[in-house]
Amino acid sequence: MVHFTSSPLFQIRLENDSLIMSGSKTESVGCVLRGQLVLVVTEPTKFKEINLTFQGRSKVGWVDGVGKAQYHHSEERILFQHDWTFLPAKKQCHVLNPDNYHWDFELILPGTLPETIEGCYHGNVKYTLKATAERSTFAPNLHAQRKVTLLRSMLPSSIEFLQTSTIANTWTNKIEYDFSIGAKVFSLGDKFQVSVNLRSIEDDLKVQEILCVLKEYVTYTIGPHQKTDSKAITGVCENDLSRNVNSWCRILELQVPNDPTHCVYDSQNDTICVIHRLKFYVTLFNQKTNHTSELRASLPIIITLSNDSLNLPAYHENESDLLSDDDMFDDEYLRSLSSSSSASSTFSSPFSSPCSSFDESCEIKNMCRLPSYRSISSLIPVPLSDSLLPPTYDASISGH
Repeated sequence: MVHFTSSPLFQIRLENDSLIMSGSKTESVGCVLRGQLVLVVTEPTKFKEINLTFQGRSKVGWVDGVGKAQYHHSEERILFQHDWTFLPAKKQCHVLNPDNYHWDFELILPGTLPETIEGCYHGNVKYTLKATAERSTFAPNLHAQRKVTLLRSMLPSSIEFLQTSTIANTWTNKIEYDFSIGAKVFSLGDKFQVSVNLRSIEDDLKVQEILCVLKEYVTYTIGPHQKTDSKAITGVCENDLSRNVNSWCRILELQVPNDPTHCVYDSQNDTICVIHRLKFYVTLFNQKTNHTSELRASLPIIITLSNDSLNLPAYHENESDLLSDDDMFDDEYLRSLSSSSSASSTFSSPFSSPCSSFDESCEIKNMCRLPSYRSISSLIPVPLSDSLLPPTYDASISGH
């Protein structure tokens, strides 16, 4: 007669699987990972060894060239690793009687670690916990895995929270322009307004269309090799502009998508760099010569975590510059926007979602404080239905 036995319960339980690193790599003191490895045994069971590993890995890869001239760039790196052994290996197997077993663990993570990056086409940065309970011969080993997300926040005292972002200049002695936004830092789901002021120096030069696009740039680095991808996230087009005046003032409204898989948070590290910019494309028409030209300009902004998380990624140095021809988004996307029948139309990817408000920096500081382990250990769910915490392995052995 075959005797079937149930597999032991083997789980990783965390105080928090999303951890915050406050400040840049040079400012942050890091964060603390706390949790329990839980094993529930319903009958006497032999184990050789029980261990747990925390590991951070980065993976980057892309292909340059076409056909036989293709060259593959790829790299995988272990960014950080720590191992725990809760049941050490010995000549004879450990015999665990039916009971609940738990092993507490705690790990200080340095603030120099890169934050978690997912949703990029050519790479990612991930952190995982993997536990293995090695059993006796012919018995299947037990495995458990848990994802850990590292987030980076700006310090509440960061001046970027109070700054605006503005670019103003004169383009080829033909038109004066001023583009500005009231803030530099935004969260996923936020709506914000862009102020556009244009004044033609030449009487015959008129503004035909104003296009504002939020773009995302991801730069991958492997040694001396780099690859930068860009994509349009959302934008707005204004083409109801009078040709009887020489100055134009418009307030354009955009919304940051609320889906982190389509709009990645800003990040600065040696492997994957993510930044965001507002791109302005102003189409100018010369009524005298029937010639069309285009003014292009850029404003950097910071895209942060959702407001509920109250976290901000590392800040990218502010800069404003004119765009190069290589920086333009694809013509098909531009044509689809310009052909809109409405005079002022907002366009976005299908992942747009409702906006959310931005919380005060003092609340960010309070929410980012790490609780003590004692204050929260009772909140970690017990593996069985009873109300008592499971005994430690040492306590169980002494009672045998």
